[in-house]
Amino acid sequence: MPPISVHSDPGHVTWKQFLVLGSLLLLNGLNGFTQTVEPFILNASGGNYVNRGSYNLANFSFVWSVGEATLIETYTTTDNSVILTNGVLQPITDKDLQTIPIQGWTREEIKLYPVPVNTLLQFDLYSNDTGRVEIQLYDLLGRTLGLREFQYNTLPVNQKIDFSKYASGPYFLRVSLYSKGFLKKSGVFKILKLR
Repeated sequence: MPPISVHSDPGHVTWKQFLVLGSLLLLNGLNGFTQTVEPFILNASGGNYVNRGSYNLANFSFVWSVGEATLIETYTTTDNSVILTNGVLQPITDKDLQTIPIQGWTREEIKLYPVPVNTLLQFDLYSNDTGRVEIQLYDLLGRTLGLREFQYNTLPVNQKIDFSKYASGPYFLRVSLYSKGFLKKSGVFKILKLR
């Protein structure tokens, strides 16, 4: 018995072929007119809280929403340290955390010597920034071993830190500068204690 073959007329399109081809053309045509829509909702209540860092709390931003509404209001404290927004949940605020960067210290601003240290570590600060400087000494487990604070007004400062009472090993010195209550500069330096 000879095999059955189906011949179709090349000019003839079946109903199913027309439907598939038409759907593909329609989807391809609509692709040129598409847009990206990000998820946004309208809130009856909610907002965000931005903390730009202080001597006891790091930077963070907190956003919340409840229900739906079209009212949007923004409240700030007199020193602009707290921003509360209710209404539309907004992915970017005009006072985003990136607008107030926290910088690190340069090699010209901080000198630590001798490293490794045996008994006495010298700390020199030469910076054009002013504010309250906080020096914290940590051990390898993150325990605070010492804290020192002083006001800095661009004049060179020399501090001495006694390491004679500590065991040999690595330690970390965190140096932070706070200006007008906000963290402006911060850096962590590894110190090796010998003998």
